[in-house]
Amino acid sequence: MYTVDKTGYKNILLNFHTQIFESKTIFEKSQISVEKAQIKNILYLGIGASGLAGDLLDDVLFDELEIPMNIVRSYFTPGFCNQNTLVIASSYSGDTEETISATKAALENGAQIVCVTSGGELLKLAAEHNLSVIKLPENYRSRQALGYLFFTVYHLFGNIGLLRNYDAELKGLIRFAKEIAHRNDYPKFNGHILSRELANTLQNKVPVIYSTEPYLRSVSLSWKKEIQQKAKALAFANVIPEMNHNEIVAWEWDSSILKNFIVIFLENKDVHPRILKRIELTKRIIKKRGVQVVDIYADGQTVMEKVFSLILLGDWVSYYLALLYKKDPVEIEHVDFLKREMAAL
Repeated sequence: MYTVDKTGYKNILLNFHTQIFESKTIFEKSQISVEKAQIKNILYLGIGASGLAGDLLDDVLFDELEIPMNIVRSYFTPGFCNQNTLVIASSYSGDTEETISATKAALENGAQIVCVTSGGELLKLAAEHNLSVIKLPENYRSRQALGYLFFTVYHLFGNIGLLRNYDAELKGLIRFAKEIAHRNDYPKFNGHILSRELANTLQNKVPVIYSTEPYLRSVSLSWKKEIQQKAKALAFANVIPEMNHNEIVAWEWDSSILKNFIVIFLENKDVHPRILKRIELTKRIIKKRGVQVVDIYADGQTVMEKVFSLILLGDWVSYYLALLYKKDPVEIEHVDFLKREMAAL
């Protein structure tokens, strides 16, 4: 079953906890020059896995960040970007053209810039303009480096005093992530493996994944992207309560196509009671349409543990689904094609 995993992606999943641990040292070795007193807002530049890291930071730190943060997935920076803006320019490869373009715009606006990258043009740009750099380990695909992309910036925010509460060691989270890997390691783990069961349930279905604001907003998006990239299969995602004001109406669709869908609710029990009621009512509407509904609950005690319990579960589900579809979970042929064609223009 594992022959399609040509590059040993499973080892990345098994060792995610080491990225959490190593990120603190990586940050501490970085030469960061930031004037905290000037910072009034944060602009996070990133696309793909780098953008996801920014979204997750925004979610996990919803109660902790003392200044606003905006995520930008574009060639440009917004009008408020100026000398009072801390810009995080994140591109694992360093060659993401949108992020490079936006970083240059931030330079022109006099923003304080920290580049997060393993190399490429972004690293060259940082050297040319004497920008602060968090240099990440090389030889990963960007999604494989999510831990580095997230936790190095988390330590940056904590060290310059932008968080109300900062856990510098993250020892509990490291143990937690290690246990999640152990529980999903087939065939080594001798017990029920939820991710594998879910992958079998999703096979030959089109998953629609829902999560909730504010802390799990990006988790459904992550599941969607991982299924798309690893399993090379269509998947869709949205967030409650937003989808209750638009997408919920689409479940009136009178079509036999609905039998091909399956809906996954990624849930956190510690949410506003009105959200819990919305989830219950949304499930009722969807089940009436004859569509299968699956409930998945976040594990852990802290917001960060709950978010990453679902992120890591989604990584394992998409991995096993890729194997069922006989797809290499690392290969992203169409993405690579687009990059080559755009570079040739």
